[in-house]
Amino acid sequence: MAPQMSQQLPPISILIRCFNEADRIGRTLESVKELGQEIIVIDSGSTDDTVAIAKSHGAKVVYNSWKGFGPQRSFGETQCSFDWVFYIDADEVVTSGLRQELTQMFAAGEPECACYLVRNTMVLPGDSKPRLFADFRKVPRLYNLKHARIKLDPSYDRMQLDDGYKMGTLRNRQYHYSFRTWAHALSKLNYTSELAAETQKQKPIWLLRLRLVTELPVEMFKYLLVRRFIFAGWKGFAFAATQSFSRFSRILKMLEKR
Repeated sequence: MAPQMSQQLPPISILIRCFNEADRIGRTLESVKELGQEIIVIDSGSTDDTVAIAKSHGAKVVYNSWKGFGPQRSFGETQCSFDWVFYIDADEVVTSGLRQELTQMFAAGEPECACYLVRNTMVLPGDSKPRLFADFRKVPRLYNLKHARIKLDPSYDRMQLDDGYKMGTLRNRQYHYSFRTWAHALSKLNYTSELAAETQKQKPIWLLRLRLVTELPVEMFKYLLVRRFIFAGWKGFAFAATQSFSRFSRILKMLEKR
C-alpha cells in the first residue's frame, strides 16, 4: 500500500543511522521535523536514551546490528516508505536555509537529478557554528531510490547511480558536529582508520611505504591551507593534526596487516 502523503510536507523519508547519540540526536531531529513525511532511525543497539528520544520526536526506530557504514544505511533504505530519501547523521543539523531550499524544490515538482550533494560543514569541538571562512565537503544526502542507492562499502558512504542519471549540488549547507570533545575525536578517528585498514582494497607495499612518509605533511598542508582550517586558530591546527594523523595511522595499519 502506498504511504499517505501530506499536502504540506515533501514526499521524503528522513533516514538516520545512530548508536548512543542521546546527547545529540534531539537537535538533529528538530532540524528535520518539517522536511519530510516520515523519520526512520536505524539503531545498532544504543544503551542510552537514543531510542526513547527518537520515538518522542515521532521517529520510527528499527534495530539492525552494525556491519559497517554502507550496509547499515542500505538496510535503512529498505525501511523507507517513499522513493525520495534524505539521509542525515545523528551528529548533523539541517540549516533553515537548506530546509527551505529542499521544500521549495519539491514544491516546484519532481527534482531534476537522481541524487543531490549537500555542502557538509564541520563545526569544531566546543563551537556552536562553523569557523571563519569554513570550507565544506559535498556528501550524497538527497536521492531517489528508483535510480540511486548507497554502495555496500563498510568504510564509507558511496553513492551508486543508474546509467543516464545525474547528480546535482544544493546551495545551502548543513552543519556537522562530528566530535563532542578532542578525546572523542581521537577515539572516533582510531576506529575509522582501523575499519578502513581492515576493509579497503589492498595497496602495493611500495606505495604504502611511500605514503607513510608523505601522508602527514601532505594532509597537514591540505587541511590548514587548502581547506582553510588555519583561520580557526589553535582549534584549526588541532583538527588538522588529528585528521592528518588518522590518515597516517590508516596507512600504518594497512602496512602492518600486509
